[in-house]
Amino acid sequence: MKKIFIYLAVIMLAAAYLPTASAQELGQTIPTVSVNGSAQLKVTPDEIYIAIKLDETDTKGKVTVEEQRKDMFSALKKCGIDIEKQLSVTDMSSSFFRKRGSLAASNYELKVASADEARKVFEELDKNGISNVNITRATCSKMEEHRAEARKMAILNAQSRARELAEALGQTIGACYEINDYNTSVQPVYAARTMMAKNAGITMEDTVEVAMPEVEFEQLTITYNLSAKFLLNLK
Repeated sequence: MKKIFIYLAVIMLAAAYLPTASAQELGQTIPTVSVNGSAQLKVTPDEIYIAIKLDETDTKGKVTVEEQRKDMFSALKKCGIDIEKQLSVTDMSSSFFRKRGSLAASNYELKVASADEARKVFEELDKNGISNVNITRATCSKMEEHRAEARKMAILNAQSRARELAEALGQTIGACYEINDYNTSVQPVYAARTMMAKNAGITMEDTVEVAMPEVEFEQLTITYNLSAKFLLNLK
């Protein structure tokens, strides 16, 4: 009996000194392939913001801000704009707040859904003598959905790259066991030069009038990058 206890003690002592396999060590011995995945998705902006400034300085005080405001409302209604929903006041200085001798001014922000709608707004405002108009930014109402789509495209791109590398060696890939989500970026969007002609001090004679109906915004470019690791099946 004593010999049996001694034998068991020796076995337990030896087991305590045997190396154990950690997850990191297993990861180093299992064949894997690491790749980068990327994707670009172009979307058309459907939220275009236009800054409109009504300033008595533009007319040297001959036309009041109130008169310019009436002209602006009239022009926007001709474009089918819902003034209550699409137009907002960003800053205002009226005759009640201005200093003696200064001229009043009002700033507005208009939201439209397309380049064609923006073009009509520019044209109608210009007809009413309102030329201090600028496009400030353009984005997409479903940006998060488009980001998610780009993300899926990026991981599929990574899988395709991993499969291509494995097949070059006559092997195949297994499950993906690690994904590192890097970043996503959206390229700024710019309007065509003819759309901004009035704001750049260029007269309509300097542009081609027939091109105005064809003015469009550049598409937003969503770029997504990530890296992934796949198991590499042996031959």
